[in-house]
Amino acid sequence: MVKEFLNGFLSLVHGRGDQWAFQERRKGLIRLRCSYKCLFSSDGERIPGTITDLGEGGLALTTSQALSVGQKVKVFCPFIDLDGPCGAVESLVCWTRTLGGLHNTGLSYTVSPDSWVSSILQLLGFPGQGGQSKRRWVRAECALPARIGEQTVQVHNLGVGGALIESTQPVLDGRAHIVIGPYLKLEPLKVDGIVTHLRNEALHGFEFCDLSQAQLKLLGLYLKALLRRSL
Repeated sequence: MVKEFLNGFLSLVHGRGDQWAFQERRKGLIRLRCSYKCLFSSDGERIPGTITDLGEGGLALTTSQALSVGQKVKVFCPFIDLDGPCGAVESLVCWTRTLGGLHNTGLSYTVSPDSWVSSILQLLGFPGQGGQSKRRWVRAECALPARIGEQTVQVHNLGVGGALIESTQPVLDGRAHIVIGPYLKLEPLKVDGIVTHLRNEALHGFEFCDLSQAQLKLLGLYLKALLRRSL
C-alpha cells in the first residue's frame, strides 16, 4: 500500500484557496492529493473516513459524520506495510464543509517523530520534523537534459522548490531561465529561477520562482514519473 501511495499521488500543490487559511499560506507548503481509507477517533470512538490530501502541516478528511471546528481528532495509519513509526497523529479540525451526503474536513497537526505521517513524509523526501528546514519539498534523483539560456546543463535532483544542476562550465549566480526535458512523453518544463550558489566546480543550486499552476502541474507530472521509476 505504501508503494501504491508513493507511485500514485495525483499532484503537488501549494494550497487550495481560502479554505487553507489555517496554514497561513506558508511559502513552499506542499500538499499531496490522494484517496486512502482510514480510521480516526473522536471522543474515543473509531470512525471510518478517507484521507484526500496530505501535507507537512495537515490533511483533508472526508467523512460521513460531521466534525466541528476546534474538535480534536486522532487519525490512525492507513497503511499496513509502513516501515517506520506508525502512531496516530493528533489533529485539530480547522475547517469543515458539506458536499452532498459527505463532510470534507481540514485537519492541522504538528508532525511528531513517532507518527505515521512522519514516516510517509520522510519516504517522500521531507525533513523529519514537520518542515522547518529550507528543504521543504519532494526531491527526485534523476539525470535530465536541460538548458540555462544557451548553456547545456544536466539536472541531477529535481523538486518542487528547485533543482541541482551540473554544468561543464560555471553558471553565473542570479536570475535565469531553465528548460528541463523533455522526459518520456512530457513536454519540456520551462521555469524562471535563481542560480543560488556554487556547490563545487560543476554543481549548482537552482531555486524556482513563482511557479504558475500550469508549471506546477507539469512539475508534479515530472516528479510522479521520476519517483515511480525509482521504486
